[in-house]
Amino acid sequence: MSDNQVNCLYCGKKIDHDIANCPHCGAVSHFQDRGYRAGARLRFILFCLGVAIFSIFFALWLPR
Repeated sequence: MSDNQVNCLYCGKKIDHDIANCPHCGAVSHFQDRGYRAGARLRFILFCLGVAIFSIFFALWLPR
């Protein structure tokens, strides 16, 4: 087995280690070196900030 290929966990055929899905069976590859999708962390942080601002706004807006 070469350094850049691994066996698919589902069908057992050889695939490159840095692809997202197996080209043979379509299963998600668990060997990706890329980590998170591009921009996923930024979107998560912006979502959390949005929820926090929304919560603070309603906490201050609601009658006490």
